[in-house]
Amino acid sequence: IAACLSLVFLTRRKGLSFLKIADICVLGGILGQICGRWGNFFNREAFGGYSDGLFSMQLPVSAVRQADAITAEMLEKATEEGGLTWISVHPTFLYESLWNLGVFLILYFFVRRVKRWDGQVFFSYLLLYGAGRFWIEGLRTDQLRIPYTSLPVSQCLAGACVVVSTAVLFAKHFSSESE
Repeated sequence: IAACLSLVFLTRRKGLSFLKIADICVLGGILGQICGRWGNFFNREAFGGYSDGLFSMQLPVSAVRQADAITAEMLEKATEEGGLTWISVHPTFLYESLWNLGVFLILYFFVRRVKRWDGQVFFSYLLLYGAGRFWIEGLRTDQLRIPYTSLPVSQCLAGACVVVSTAVLFAKHFSSESE
């Protein structure tokens, strides 16, 4: 959000097209997100709920930064080894990093080559990233909620990005066909 607002400010100040510059910047931004998610791994934060699946990740309870992110189910199914209590969780950082890699590849090899209008790559990014983020946020246990609701902020924002970008992509697609 801060990057977009900064880009809006900068492009207006310099008299440039926001959408043209956003199309250029979005590929670098998604690469940054791919790398940045690994910070969650090293910090032992932003993980998902209990999982014993193929990609599940073991964390020592004593190393988890946010104690309220550990659910009753995780503790119920925790294991003891080497004097430590271990929980098994969804590695949401990995899911999002891999999802973002897929988004990058789609944007780089497909959308960029069929681009017909300024903003097409940017809105395609919002759609693809938002869809993955919406799903992945549903797995997390440390969600920031909208006050007085049970709605996760990030999931609502991701859903809004999907809806708005889908509407813009469809509108632009059908308006360019009629021309």
